[in-house]
Amino acid sequence: MRKNSLKSMLYSFGKLLGFAGLVFVFYKISQEFTLSTFIEKFSDFKIIFIPLILLNILSSTIGIYVWHMILKSYSNRDFKYTLSYYYFAKTEISKYLPGNIFHFIGRQALASKLNLSQKEMAKVSLLFMYIIAVGTVIAATLFALFSGVELYFKVLLTLASLLSIGSLVTFFPKVSKDIKLIMSGIIVASISLQGILLSIIVVWQLESYNLVIFFKVASIYIISWLIGFITPGASGGLGVREGAFIAIAKLVHLEVSSEIILFSIFFVRFINIFTDIIMYLSTFVIKEEK
Repeated sequence: MRKNSLKSMLYSFGKLLGFAGLVFVFYKISQEFTLSTFIEKFSDFKIIFIPLILLNILSSTIGIYVWHMILKSYSNRDFKYTLSYYYFAKTEISKYLPGNIFHFIGRQALASKLNLSQKEMAKVSLLFMYIIAVGTVIAATLFALFSGVELYFKVLLTLASLLSIGSLVTFFPKVSKDIKLIMSGIIVASISLQGILLSIIVVWQLESYNLVIFFKVASIYIISWLIGFITPGASGGLGVREGAFIAIAKLVHLEVSSEIILFSIFFVRFINIFTDIIMYLSTFVIKEEK
């Protein structure tokens, strides 16, 4: 009973945090834009909109492959990537409604097809979440090392990366250390593409290309992505991720105007949701192949 109460409290807290973040972001947007100027900003990206969508799809499909590898490790069966893709893309959209973590619960249905117990399937989801967290910290560190953030920030991220790698190697003995390291490397690539996605959006709006800002934006966004990811109840980290990005950007003195920051985090969220919808719809195409 107490456990259920705690879950309910965490879920409610995540929802409240996400709602507060959204209110804050939309309030800031209303201060910087009129409706017409905000819509006009979208037209600036018509040339690269499709490439941005494709980049996001690539990031997601790479991430799904890691989930596929974990499933194969626990089931000891050989099956096609399309099966993993089908269940992942079909359930990913549920992170928005009812909220974070619930998309993992939806994937429990795959257990019976792979002769996995519900407990083993839960371990698959837990390991996947853990690898995502580890990969996110590593990706943020790599970008931070080449950015202009303060030394203490780089040191903290480097230490966090080393600790996370060490813990990953130690935990989840069912999967070999080498495989876990390979999977974390693949996730680093997947998450890095998310950082690159926002960096492209930001740099596209600057008068001149700035590599330091590119790396800095990527590092900040990846950290804020992780904060949104681990917040239970928050619908896909909606509001939490955006609020975290604004807060961290201010903390590390990101030299980008608030107008560009606000539009960029809104636009990248739009791309994320649009991509999730495309991938969800694609499951109807591959349904007979699963």
